[in-house]
Amino acid sequence: MAPRSRDAAGLQGTVGTRGSVECLALTAPGLGPLLREELWERAGAEQVGRVENDGRSDVVPFSIPAGRSLPRLRLAEEVLAQVGWARGELPLPCLVARLWDDARFLRTLTALPSRRRGRSHTFRVVTRLTSERRFLRTQFRDRLVGAILRSRPRWRQADPARFELWALQTGRATYRLGLRLDEGPGARPVERPGALRPALAAALVRLAGRPGRPLLDPCCGSGTVVGEALAVGLKAIGADRSWDGIWAARLNLPARTCLVAADATHLPFPRHALGAVVTNLPFGRRYRVAGEHAAWLARAFAEFLRVVEPGGRIVLLHPHSSAFELGVLSEHRGRLRWRRPVALLGLPATIWVFDTPGPLDRG
Repeated sequence: MAPRSRDAAGLQGTVGTRGSVECLALTAPGLGPLLREELWERAGAEQVGRVENDGRSDVVPFSIPAGRSLPRLRLAEEVLAQVGWARGELPLPCLVARLWDDARFLRTLTALPSRRRGRSHTFRVVTRLTSERRFLRTQFRDRLVGAILRSRPRWRQADPARFELWALQTGRATYRLGLRLDEGPGARPVERPGALRPALAAALVRLAGRPGRPLLDPCCGSGTVVGEALAVGLKAIGADRSWDGIWAARLNLPARTCLVAADATHLPFPRHALGAVVTNLPFGRRYRVAGEHAAWLARAFAEFLRVVEPGGRIVLLHPHSSAFELGVLSEHRGRLRWRRPVALLGLPATIWVFDTPGPLDRG
């Protein structure tokens, strides 16, 4: 039986009477529903709220038992411990007073695993508003800084800081203040322009299921999809037509990772040799492919169908464009299982999940 969701508006307090800590997980826009599933499955969350949005990220409120360490959430880009919550069209001074309370902040720290060692008294405030109709983001930040310094006069602002507090507007009149806990994945040895964000790569891998045979990323670039697949225990192979991509992936991935120089339209694998294809297809001006784009997409998709085993999945990231409509959807719309709009580097894109024909479908 699936766990029952709880309205995020009900997750108001910080440390509940049962010793729970309320947290906020942030991810790329469009990935909130998948992050909710991961929170139920991997984080041991007591409650998981509805997806909110702060204008830049999907925000999922959830609660965990006090003292419990969070596992690495692969779909989260940031994790915050909530130290304040407010709802309503409040004057700015009243809003800040609701969000920041020194005693509540200390209770939250006590309930968390020790992560803030050292004696540095530095802090930083990050503010995000979905609308500046009532007050400016800078006014909101400065008011919060003033409130913190009144209760903690020995503290000083710095970047980086020991305590990083994020004040987020996640609804028309909903505001949340959180202490940043998780710094997310570190920088990779080699970064390429337009490289896929790890949380988005993790979402693509998750949607591929648990194939028994290796998962292939035929446009692997820096190796983000392959790395996420390996991290969750899947066998994975990377391919790219660019030697620069293979070189970057080689430096970013474990030493024995299988990497192949090949074009997505001519893959060097036997028929039905792979469990799934998961990839961020080239699009836009930065990445050009030979010939007309719709024709290239059609050839690549036909090749994906050839190499994936019966019943496997093809998971693609690509905008809903006329080229994708003509090259893929016009012939394979019946195989489409799931789609979701997401934001990629601030630009709209779509995750597409296709099922390949099972053994009984091949006649």
